[in-house]
Amino acid sequence: MTMSTETLRALYGTWRIARGDAKGLAFFDYSIEAFWRSFFAAVIVFPAFALLRWHDLDTVPDEFPVGRYMLVETIAYVMKWFAFPLLMLHVAPMIGRANRYIAFITVYNWSSVLQMGVYLLALLLGAAFPMLGVGGFVLIAVIAMLIYGVYIAKLTLAVPIATASAIVAADFLLSLTITTIGIRLALGQLF
Repeated sequence: MTMSTETLRALYGTWRIARGDAKGLAFFDYSIEAFWRSFFAAVIVFPAFALLRWHDLDTVPDEFPVGRYMLVETIAYVMKWFAFPLLMLHVAPMIGRANRYIAFITVYNWSSVLQMGVYLLALLLGAAFPMLGVGGFVLIAVIAMLIYGVYIAKLTLAVPIATASAIVAADFLLSLTITTIGIRLALGQLF
């Protein structure tokens, strides 16, 4: 299977899962090689991520360290992509799901492409309907994507919803922590 075929199948699988169809799991390759290839999703998502970070700079003062901010955000982006899988490498055996780790991370990685698409759609809707506020659309998108993440964890790890929710909450908090530290580093205000 070529990388492009695998990517298209995985993205279709994430779409099916988002629609509540557990049969979407059949569209993923769960080999160790496919696990590593699932990190290609970071490459697909990065342009949208960079565009969003660049857009954040519209309202900053002239003396804002733009170059340092973008560099730190890029480093933080890479860290986020590896921090959660490393955390789950230890958590999965603790919850008796080491044998499902590769499937979980593979699907979770590919799902980030769909998640970014939903987030961008929320921003576009907010821009198209400013009277409703961008924040409301983004909040709905974030909640929907957290629920989606819980569903993926429940399906791939075969754990109860409470455990799946805790795993997704850990990812969210880890990502938030890395982002906060990155922003403070970019501004030279870590301590």
